[in-house]
Amino acid sequence: MNMKKKLSIETWGCQMNVADSESMATGLEKEYHLISNANEADLIVLNTCHIREKARHKVVSRLGVLAEQKMKNKNLIVVVAGCVAQAEGKKLLAQNQTIDILLGPGRLEELPRLLSDFKETRKQSLAVGFPKLNQKKEVQSLESNNQTTVRSNAPLNGKNEVSRFVTIQQGCNNYCTFCVVPFTRGREISLSPHSIIEQSKAFIRRGAKEITLLGQNVNSYGLDLTPDGSLEESEETPFVRLLRQVSEIDGLQSLRFTTSNPHDFTFPLAKLFGEKKVLGKYLHLPVQSGSDQVLLAMKRKVTVAQFKQRITWLKEFVPDIAVSTDIIVGFPGETEEDFEATMELVRWTRFSFAFAFKYSQRKNTPATRFKDQIPEEVKSARLNRLNALLNEITIEENKKSLGLTMTVLFLYKSKKEENIYYGRNEHFRLIRVFSSFCLVGQKVSVKVESCSKIALNAKLLF
Repeated sequence: MNMKKKLSIETWGCQMNVADSESMATGLEKEYHLISNANEADLIVLNTCHIREKARHKVVSRLGVLAEQKMKNKNLIVVVAGCVAQAEGKKLLAQNQTIDILLGPGRLEELPRLLSDFKETRKQSLAVGFPKLNQKKEVQSLESNNQTTVRSNAPLNGKNEVSRFVTIQQGCNNYCTFCVVPFTRGREISLSPHSIIEQSKAFIRRGAKEITLLGQNVNSYGLDLTPDGSLEESEETPFVRLLRQVSEIDGLQSLRFTTSNPHDFTFPLAKLFGEKKVLGKYLHLPVQSGSDQVLLAMKRKVTVAQFKQRITWLKEFVPDIAVSTDIIVGFPGETEEDFEATMELVRWTRFSFAFAFKYSQRKNTPATRFKDQIPEEVKSARLNRLNALLNEITIEENKKSLGLTMTVLFLYKSKKEENIYYGRNEHFRLIRVFSSFCLVGQKVSVKVESCSKIALNAKLLF
């Protein structure tokens, strides 16, 4: 019996990339097994992100290290996958002989074939671009049950089976002026409800307790599966119906989803949070700015008043819901007044946490060509002020949990601290406890004793 070769996957960026990496690992499992030490690998896959300015530099830097490794191991194969591969394409391949295969996110399923071809020819290969909407077998209709085999993707090395990602949609049709996703992920393609439900059930059979549904814009899920390409103004959009179906799967204890665009976040979706406890009391809802002028320039298709309306809807059904967000500071043309409007929205919403970034120019995006680019020192100063406010609010909100008893699903054991376990409560706050026995996959009661910006420190209750 032939020994399997060693595979290392390095994943950068969003949760979608994690799901993609798991899918690639599963597709290669007949020939390769995952290892954590890339220095021992026969095949190294860099699954890349292109959202931030330094993404390409990070890839090139890593390739420089791998070039030395390839000199020592002539049989080492290096694959660059993901959004940098899609965005940089032939240029990156031509400039880096270290790369053997360049693979865009729309072509990941071709990796086994590309590897087989490379082993025969030892020639660099490129697979980028996106399938046409009618080329995906899964994309037939919202009622279609005729699906290809559902693979229960294995977790990446070092991860556990408790919390799993299920991709429901690829791509985005919104074309926000700062964002590369439509260029690196393509237009929206939804998987059928049947395949999503079967994938979720497969994970739960393997021990998963929590499912996170992934898409670049989950609220528009199903748009490409409707006959006329539009969503009905009904009580239940395709995404709401999907959430309802997945929430009713036996054995599922927690259901989350990301990313949700405020402009098509509906009242029925907010209402569902009040009906389905499995959805918890948490939502990630990226606002990007608290200024209507900036939101218009970003082409976000939502106003500050409409964003606040979505928060009000949610609080109508879940008064203590926790909301996190994404914020960009220093967008072209952002005035001090615009920035202060963002600070005011943060104070009004009291986000549980936020991913805040300085605007960075991205290739092919309209905002790169906008006038009134903000000086770097101004962007840095604004980001520091914003983070100070966000940290202050996060700590204040975390302190509200001191002394409270809560039920927590524990997801993993610390790699750095002995007998320390981490989980998430229904508000998605990170819970840290000491335990002499394994808590992974267990849902237990704890009492919060102290807190930091990062986590709530708790003790087990028996």
